[in-house]
Amino acid sequence: MSESVQAIRLATFKDSRASFLSALADAGIDTGEVKLFSERPQAAGFVDMIYAVSEALPWNALSRVIVAWLEARKSREIIITQGTNTVVHARGYSVEDLRKILGSARNITAIDTEKPDTDV
Repeated sequence: MSESVQAIRLATFKDSRASFLSALADAGIDTGEVKLFSERPQAAGFVDMIYAVSEALPWNALSRVIVAWLEARKSREIIITQGTNTVVHARGYSVEDLRKILGSARNITAIDTEKPDTDV
């Protein structure tokens, strides 16, 4: 049986980056920063990757992180783009529903429209 590497692109912006990456790290989910080079202007933000070998990506842990991160502040939004280009706004989904959605995710965008108060 051969193993495959699965990756999900994670886009964060200034006010969401630290809190979302911290929540992922607390759940034991590793990320790696991607450096982008372009001659054209790009949207302000950061790109990381969440990697897993075969089916080892912790869908349950990632689903729990997303639900908890969204519930902590009303100014937060998670947008998941699936391989079929279907876009899902994660607010209101259960951990179980998100686990299923994440199985075909290729991109996650974490947005917080308010500056962090403290360590939230």
